[in-house]
Amino acid sequence: RASFAPSAAKALSSAFLMVCFLLCPDTPPERADAKGGKGVEQGKFIAAQHNPNQFALGLKDACCVEPGCCILSGLGAPFGLTACWTRKAVLDKYAGGMQNYVCFQGYIPNCCCMDTSDMCRGSELGLCLEGCCCPVFSISIARLHLMDSKRIRPDPWDYQIIAFSNCLQLASCILDIIAIFVEEAREAANIVDLIADLVTLSVAGCMGAQINHEIKTDANGIKEHPVVIGIPVAQGGPTPAAEEMAR
Repeated sequence: RASFAPSAAKALSSAFLMVCFLLCPDTPPERADAKGGKGVEQGKFIAAQHNPNQFALGLKDACCVEPGCCILSGLGAPFGLTACWTRKAVLDKYAGGMQNYVCFQGYIPNCCCMDTSDMCRGSELGLCLEGCCCPVFSISIARLHLMDSKRIRPDPWDYQIIAFSNCLQLASCILDIIAIFVEEAREAANIVDLIADLVTLSVAGCMGAQINHEIKTDANGIKEHPVVIGIPVAQGGPTPAAEEMAR
């Protein structure tokens, strides 16, 4: 029976990457389409677009400015180490310490019959369980907590990078399902699985480096970095002063 050649699998993977990136806009979505905890996270992220400040270091620049921290954060992300550190570091710097910890910092609504808004308050064990069970999601919670504390808005690149990572995970899931029934698609599915996981860990590493950089910047006091919005200047035509003189 014929099977996919390695070159065909690589071509299919490259096509997925290209389509994912091209379809990821650098503008915030109008609404959160996801349900449950992921939808709440998306809603908070969208609402932050109106905040007046920005990160001291953009997500897209984190790997160049903080390469060591980015690598360590990416390597520690699958094991919950990065999540535990970022959650505790943000709590200590911006929220009064571990005594103000709650599960997912109250960003997740009630789950079934459990009220998560006050669960595991001040518990270091709760923080460790959160970081180890939901390592990448917990890093996102730490970043959202930091953004709320300093009224920081996402950079346009943030939307594109995070959407690209999510899109790859979705493509990976779809290919895995197809590969259950189509043996020839299994190699392509494995390649996309690997790429999707590497991209997710890379984004997690950049988030960890970005949070670390923000905390270092605020070492001697909280500093705000207001968003500078350019005012367009009319090209050609008379200026208001010239029009006034003509009158």
